Amino acid sequence: MGFFDFLKLQGEDACAGRTEPRPEGTQASTGTVTALLEVPKPARGQAWTRQFMAHVADAAFFSGNPNVLMGADRLPFFALHSGQGDQPFPSHVIHHMQEDFLLDQGLGVVINPHGQEADWAFTYGDILNFNLYGVFYPATAEAPGGSLAAGNQTRGLSPQARLPQPARKAMRAFLQQLGVAAPGMRFAAWDHAGPGSLELVFKFSPQEFNRPEDFQFAMSHLCWFLPRNYSYSVAGNLATQQGDFQPL
Repeated sequence: MGFFDFLKLQGEDACAGRTEPRPEGTQASTGTVTALLEVPKPARGQAWTRQFMAHVADAAFFSGNPNVLMGADRLPFFALHSGQGDQPFPSHVIHHMQEDFLLDQGLGVVINPHGQEADWAFTYGDILNFNLYGVFYPATAEAPGGSLAAGNQTRGLSPQARLPQPARKAMRAFLQQLGVAAPGMRFAAWDHAGPGSLELVFKFSPQEFNRPEDFQFAMSHLCWFLPRNYSYSVAGNLATQQGDFQPL
């Protein structure tokens, strides 16, 4: 999701004046990732993916102008470039960006967007997974490059900790933009599909959305905000909506 059809965000730069680069990327990771991204896509196999995933979080990137792009799925990505950008040196490091502003502002990351293509894209849920466990993909999920991610999600987090407030705020804003004034949720199960997994039940109805198609859009895109081993459903009638729900 989000690997193609990147469109510039219209209007003022969405992050202007609200992000300060932290250039603490490692020189080794920066050099490794830069070299990897020069490899033609047809030549990138599982070994390439494993090496990329091992270094991308600590590599330093340039940002462009504008620095936030909207994907074809109408969801926002912070754009990073391995080549020369607007800064005299690469100063954006995903390891720091995710806590500095990505999670709080509801952003994914796209690397080297060009035309309708990009070298890589991380959804907001991938960034959240990195924040929780130090890897972008759960061990049970398949990485976009085709190989299984070597994730480690054995750390016992409570259900509440697996969906921290910034993530809840980002999903709440997403649903409110589509017309749901007060979305609710509850935790249905955890560790049911492997360590670190989580099942959510959201509380809203199709009638609450601005348009009928917005309900379908929400149902197919809420996953963008969640790690890839999370699942969700919707309480679709008044009887099920009387459970132990809490404000999203």
